[in-house]
Amino acid sequence: MTLLIPGGMRTSFFDGRPEQYKPGPEAGLNDPADVAQAVVFALRQPAGCEVRELVVCPSTETSWP
Repeated sequence: MTLLIPGGMRTSFFDGRPEQYKPGPEAGLNDPADVAQAVVFALRQPAGCEVRELVVCPSTETSWP
């Protein structure tokens, strides 16, 4: 079992929402394709080997230590 924490991603999730709820221009959001590659990595581990937690965020993410 893998827990995936994808962080913010550049998707249409915020389209149509008030500006106050949209990420600012300086927000470092992930490309969904990069998150998908991380998921594939986790799923390709050999039998008996688990990636139990996977945090995927841009290298410039400031909210994660």
